[in-house]
Amino acid sequence: MERNRFPDIEREFQAREPLYSEWFPLLEGRRVVLDIGCGHGDFLIEKTDQSPESFFVGIEISRKRVAKTSHRLAKRNRKNYAVIHGDGEWALKVFFSTASVDEIHINFPDPWLRKRHWKNRLLRPSFVLQVIRVLKKGGKIFFVTDVEEYARYAVEVFRQFEWLQSVYPTEIVQNLYERFPTLFYQKMSPLRPIQYVCFEKIENSLLG
Repeated sequence: MERNRFPDIEREFQAREPLYSEWFPLLEGRRVVLDIGCGHGDFLIEKTDQSPESFFVGIEISRKRVAKTSHRLAKRNRKNYAVIHGDGEWALKVFFSTASVDEIHINFPDPWLRKRHWKNRLLRPSFVLQVIRVLKKGGKIFFVTDVEEYARYAVEVFRQFEWLQSVYPTEIVQNLYERFPTLFYQKMSPLRPIQYVCFEKIENSLLG
């Protein structure tokens, strides 16, 4: 348990205590973009400014990072965001109805490199089922990592589901952008290639 409770975080929702009456009106009629594992909010800072008409949601298991993200966005007077404190898979189940999300971004998640630790990875089949459920038809999930093995693993997991199709012809694209708005990218891109994966929901499933 984290020592600092951060009792008042602007625009925060918690997976354990969802306030649906306040939450769902925020999403109604909006283009919804999720950043799962938002860290300190670098990606959201840039994207909320670039797309003011969209609504961005940062999801983070560390409440300290949730506080940092919200503080940085609020300081820049951004209004088109919310932050959720909780596990990514659980947050999808609790906060997002079927076919309600346009994009999901996962940037540089912990790769849990040892095979016995793979069960801790975010990209589990149960998580991808929730992704498929919440994405609209034509919605996309973007996955970025500096670990080539994890990119291959991501593709293998996404391939298991007939409702998803790779957006990139080669499934994994290296060094797609000259810059990318995360601190981790700035640290790692000079050291090794950055791997990009993107899959699109091509049809509705039994899940949505």
